[in-house]
Amino acid sequence: MTKASLDKVNGYGALRSVLEMACERQACGLGSLTVLSTQVDPYRLDTPAGHRDGEWVAGQLKRAVKRGARIHWRGLHYAIVAQGNVRKPDGEIYRNSNEDWEWLSTAAGKAARWLGHIPFERISDNRNAEPIIHHKARLDVEVFVGVGVAVDIPEADELEPSPIVRNFVPRQAYHFVIFGEKASLEDVALPIARAKEADLYLPTGEISDTLLYRIAKDADADGRPLVLFTLADCDPAGHQMPVSIGLKLQAFRELLFPDLRFEVVPVALTVEQVRELGLPSTPLKETEKRADRWRQAFGVEQTEIDALATLRPDVLREIIERAFDPYYDNTLGARVDRARSEWSQAAQAAIDEQVDAEMLEEIKQEASEKLTELRAAIDNINERMNLAADRFILPAIEVPEPEVDEDASRQALVSFDDSWVEATRALIARKQYGL
Repeated sequence: MTKASLDKVNGYGALRSVLEMACERQACGLGSLTVLSTQVDPYRLDTPAGHRDGEWVAGQLKRAVKRGARIHWRGLHYAIVAQGNVRKPDGEIYRNSNEDWEWLSTAAGKAARWLGHIPFERISDNRNAEPIIHHKARLDVEVFVGVGVAVDIPEADELEPSPIVRNFVPRQAYHFVIFGEKASLEDVALPIARAKEADLYLPTGEISDTLLYRIAKDADADGRPLVLFTLADCDPAGHQMPVSIGLKLQAFRELLFPDLRFEVVPVALTVEQVRELGLPSTPLKETEKRADRWRQAFGVEQTEIDALATLRPDVLREIIERAFDPYYDNTLGARVDRARSEWSQAAQAAIDEQVDAEMLEEIKQEASEKLTELRAAIDNINERMNLAADRFILPAIEVPEPEVDEDASRQALVSFDDSWVEATRALIARKQYGL
């Protein structure tokens, strides 16, 4: 189902309409296909109260900052508090209290963004550090014919036309993202991200809507299917992280990025890894409401992923690299290098056969005069002496495509071709620990 094909159902917007139609087809209630709590699940925010609160937030944002400017939730909180007499939709004065802060940054704030009352990019992610980006932007291959004028000034007799190609580089089949909930993972994850040309996000704690919007937007612009690997603690919150990510990526696809295809792959830290490696654990916090169900399902307490990163970084490195295997073509770099070299040789041969000797001699004579001038004239000369690519018939460029084993076993929680219902039920099953 794409954004373009959605019609409102019973007056609801895009996300609630997806949920309503799915429940109608499956002959089930809304709760059967609801992943998160109704206060924060993007598909359940489309209610009169949600719109009321979202419109209120939009009004406060309009008063707090100029049009188009960004602000973080804490900044908006204090801007509202500073006015002293702002009333919430329920009529109560908005105060500098934890209760009002939580209501703004979660319930009302989420309604405002997911229901379209404010753009996601208007709120900056003040609680998370800037992600480390390593992916290559999508580039188109460019070809032209040059004569070799660079910083060094050559002799005029040395000028010979040669093929020049830009962006003839390897590009994997998938857009990779590694998301970890601890900055301490950088030592292990950063070299892998660089080697695999993956985006690396290492904020503190749960992924924010702002950060996830950025991931979805970048993946949509990239054009390749997104594969997002998660690294989290082995506890109820870490176990649910890929669930929240998968659900919200679904929602962003319905709202903003209809062509987005993605897989969410929980990589570490799993209960099986904790047991196999004998990693130390600590009792779950007394405030953890999911503790009893967690223990019933898995029979363990909690283990931070820092334990694996610190005690066995080599094992964590191997686990992450192994997760890439079904998606990554290790031969692509060498094959592209070989193809580029072969093309360059063929293109040079084509130029040699087709070059206009008289035209080239005229260029050399002009260059003989110009190349004795100041270095500042080099750019001008280079512009005049570059030979347009359309003067020559060059061989076609064929950049090798990645070769990925589509039948390889994958550990994705949410897969590219899952229907909305299949993906949602997989998220619910993980959230419920498979019970």
